[in-house]
Amino acid sequence: MVNSTRNRLMIPGPVEVHPAVLEALSGPVEPHYGPAWVEKYSRITGLLKQVFNTQHDVFLIAGSGTSAIDACMGSSMMTGEKIIIGNNGFFGDRLVSIAKSYGLLVVEVKAPWGEALDPTAISDALKAHPDTIVVAVVHSETSTTILNPIEAIGKVVRESDALFLVDAVSSLGGVPMDVDGWGIDLCPSASQKCLGATPGLAPVSISPKAWKMIDRFEEKAHGWYTNLQVWREYAHEWGDWHPTPVTMPVSIANGLLVSLEQLLTEGIDTRMRRYKALALQLRAGLREAGMQPFTPDEAMNPVLTAAYPPDGIDSAKVVDYLLKEHHIQISSGLGALKPKIFRIGHMSPVITDNDMDTLVSALKKFK
Repeated sequence: MVNSTRNRLMIPGPVEVHPAVLEALSGPVEPHYGPAWVEKYSRITGLLKQVFNTQHDVFLIAGSGTSAIDACMGSSMMTGEKIIIGNNGFFGDRLVSIAKSYGLLVVEVKAPWGEALDPTAISDALKAHPDTIVVAVVHSETSTTILNPIEAIGKVVRESDALFLVDAVSSLGGVPMDVDGWGIDLCPSASQKCLGATPGLAPVSISPKAWKMIDRFEEKAHGWYTNLQVWREYAHEWGDWHPTPVTMPVSIANGLLVSLEQLLTEGIDTRMRRYKALALQLRAGLREAGMQPFTPDEAMNPVLTAAYPPDGIDSAKVVDYLLKEHHIQISSGLGALKPKIFRIGHMSPVITDNDMDTLVSALKKFK
């Protein structure tokens, strides 16, 4: 017999979505071209520009957030060119892996897992490697919940000729973002986290400076699907009826449109204040349950919280307990932190203070 009990998703993504988003997903299948789709695609990218806080080009790639990261890196660089990567977690490691898959020369600026990247260290690396083409960092490092100081790093990068690539997969829509003001040239994200939709779409913003770097060469031998020049070609030359080079998951796009309209109706600042209040509520409850947050309150991530289990307990036991006994799904840590911490996602637009109370009540009963 299939267990029909619904588990409450409180992982670092995908997230619980609003019923109106689910309703949008269930509508009739629509074509990915023609006047109706062009109008809808334009609405979605227009709303995304408000969330990115940018006047730059914004495309909606069919794929995961990693596909957009891949597109940004592969489109802007040639094999043998140099990239500086700020690395303080699992997804920093992923940036390194993607870069090496393109044959790029990687200079890592590391910080311990659980600590933020140091803008001064990025500055020193740029001075030591003036031929750097791109500086890439993760905004919200979900393996540790650390938020990296993107604004400060952006100021450092702007002093060089390098592009600034920011992985905003798990931060866009839940954490302050100012693509234009912070000098972010390439900013990939994803639909299934703070944007409040389901997996399958990857928004990306591209600055004029990035386009100049991308357009240095006509052929990169780095593929077609994730070549941003191809996406721009279709947006410009086919934009009146077929603005993307591939078949788009239109049902997912319908859901994303609803979630973006909800975000802008609530107000980006209002939603972020709500997320911050939920994070503080959760942290207080964790301490009451005898489980200390992994990061101090002044360095908290408003959409994702990590905590230590009781002394001597593997984090997997807390994760399994919540799922089996209370039908609440959270995550263990990643890498070396896997047995040491558990992670709770509260980046869903439908998570409430009542959900936090229910979670904390369950944690207090853990033995």
